[in-house]
Amino acid sequence: MIEITNKGFLTLPVSTKHHNLQPLGVSAGGPMDSFRAVLANRLVGNADDAFLLEATFLLPGIRFSSRTAFAVVGGLDAVAIFHGGEKCVYATHQTLNAEPGDELLSCPVERGMRAYLAFSGGLEVKSLCPEPVSKGERLTTLSDLLPPPRFMSADPLPLPQNEAVLRVIEGTQADHFSETGLSAFYKGEYCYSPKSDRMGIRLFGPPVSFSPGHDGNILSEAVRKGDIQVPADGQPILLMAGCQTSGGYAKIAHVISADIPIAAQLRPGAKIHFKQVSVFEAQAILHRLARKMEESLC
Repeated sequence: MIEITNKGFLTLPVSTKHHNLQPLGVSAGGPMDSFRAVLANRLVGNADDAFLLEATFLLPGIRFSSRTAFAVVGGLDAVAIFHGGEKCVYATHQTLNAEPGDELLSCPVERGMRAYLAFSGGLEVKSLCPEPVSKGERLTTLSDLLPPPRFMSADPLPLPQNEAVLRVIEGTQADHFSETGLSAFYKGEYCYSPKSDRMGIRLFGPPVSFSPGHDGNILSEAVRKGDIQVPADGQPILLMAGCQTSGGYAKIAHVISADIPIAAQLRPGAKIHFKQVSVFEAQAILHRLARKMEESLC
């Protein structure tokens, strides 16, 4: 059992598990940065899809009521734990063990936007769409066994700074855009709007123009994380983990799976450029990243 002593800015139980309810209108949800979520789970011996906590901007404070192994993966180098009345500092990106009464102290995520906290056995979460945690809330961990210690030797996907180049494949409605519009999209610089959320990253920059007979509106169809929609005002929207299941805006491109974690770690105000790659290149990039993830864990 763990108790939330400081809820942070936004701390949400997430899992990479697919519930396959999108046809019924239920968002896929899950972690914004699925790669770091998986790494955190692997550090404590969990299945990749075990429930864990996603912390935005600020790590939550947590009091442990039983022996628990946990790991913190994200843009901070160390965490502090009150143990036996003393404040102890430990490096992140490794397996850490907590004793009953220990308290993990809240602290800022220094780089990137999100960090992930995994606990041995995972968290018991019964809702398909969990709510953010609140102060005083108690969450059940599913195992008190301490797994063999592991650590990350290197970050397989370094955190972005204040700008990023996101690689994309051609979108379903790429032919709805004019040559001028496509040129603006691929050569222009876009800024991450503060109006963004887990549903999507709103961008503002060079407006993307449409080809004759098109205005950005289409018959609603299925959408997924990584799709880039362009509404009538020409300002792109990158759909993220909490996106709706269908949409009626033309899709100019789709961010490749290996670069979605990069987008998830950018902060409002960051500059974004887009680079088109082929499906074959996207698959090769994803395979290389998966191999780096395996090699990074010791």
